[in-house]
Amino acid sequence: MKFAHIADVHLGYEQYNQPWRAGDFANSFRAIAEKAVEKGVDFVIIAGDLFHRSVPSPRTIKEAIETLWIFRKENIPVFAVEGNHDKTSRDISAYHLLESIGMLNVLGLRKKRVEGENIRPEKVQNVYLVKGFVEDVEIVGDRHRSRWQLEKVIPLLKPEGDRSILVLHQAVKEVVDIDLDMAYELTINDLPDASYYAFGHIHLPKIYEFNGKFIVYPGSVDRYDLKEASHIIRYKSDFTVREGIKKGFVVVRNFRPDFVEIKTRDVYDVEIEAENLEELERKFVDVLGRVSRDGMLVAKLRCPDAANVRKLNDMALKNLRYAEVRFDRIVEEVEEIAIQAESEFFSDFELKLLDLLKGEIDEREVYDFVIEHYLKPEEGRVEVGGEVLVAEQEKAEGGDVGAKVEKAEKVQEDGVKVKRPKTLLDFFGGE
Repeated sequence: MKFAHIADVHLGYEQYNQPWRAGDFANSFRAIAEKAVEKGVDFVIIAGDLFHRSVPSPRTIKEAIETLWIFRKENIPVFAVEGNHDKTSRDISAYHLLESIGMLNVLGLRKKRVEGENIRPEKVQNVYLVKGFVEDVEIVGDRHRSRWQLEKVIPLLKPEGDRSILVLHQAVKEVVDIDLDMAYELTINDLPDASYYAFGHIHLPKIYEFNGKFIVYPGSVDRYDLKEASHIIRYKSDFTVREGIKKGFVVVRNFRPDFVEIKTRDVYDVEIEAENLEELERKFVDVLGRVSRDGMLVAKLRCPDAANVRKLNDMALKNLRYAEVRFDRIVEEVEEIAIQAESEFFSDFELKLLDLLKGEIDEREVYDFVIEHYLKPEEGRVEVGGEVLVAEQEKAEGGDVGAKVEKAEKVQEDGVKVKRPKTLLDFFGGE
């Protein structure tokens, strides 16, 4: 027993507002269909989001029919569930249109009884659960549901046969927690027992094994956003490039998955940082010389100088099918502004004191520095309690700290108080 597991086809998706990108997604779906037939699969599962929108255009429906006909003419049944992108609140969707002309079979809870060569309805309360069957393999599934809906629906989706497949378009916590930052609707403990779990909704290919069984996400058939880039380029001090996400589908033989890659248009995720505009442009030209002319590029550039983004974008478009350049200026003046602010609010003494308090503090050095500043008269001036006192034509002479304090107190009694601007230290401390 062998089947193809496909998900997140997104037919009709004009990525970056480029109509030709919808053609790329259609071509990827067709390439998968041809590869699946070549692999000799017995049936096909599409785990949601066959279309990018719930009301696809006539052109998009035509593209779907043309590719599904590849399976139909080989008598390969196709089973599908609606995803969050293409489900509708109405009783009839584009899926049901395709079902009416024999292109696929829609799984899940239905208001009306539906029966065919490979599907049978099962009465569940006041609705019908439509299941798929290929020989002794039972295929159970349902459309995308919210988390609170799933609490009621999941208990109804328990397969009855020994060889079974559960098809859902949902996120399972244990899988998305690995390296994805996204919400989930289910945990492994919520899932009914099945031989294989054919999932959609996550666009990165994931094969998660537990207790000898597999929860599998084939990923989207083409590169849906920048997280799915084919190449990640970083050019700062050194140039580095690594491969990104692979695109394709899964061929399952006896419930064991095997990912099959297909070729898609290259998408480059680029980040460049330079010390000046000349270096930035040189690095950017270097990168453009390494990319495919049919590819797509999204670049984030940074340097201290101002840059002409339109010029950079035009440079990229001469080498690529699509380019989007984003520029961030590195502001080096921030540190200078901070230093000016310190000079404005702190006296020289306070700045030096703050410097002494950084890192490992030598308490004795700090203490001596403060005592010397406040108790050592300079040209007849002594600072005590935040005021400047003018001594009576004398300077403090040597002696111990106690003598200096006593001398300062006498100066405070006999001297003339001269007001000075308060500093930040005047507002610190206790009584």
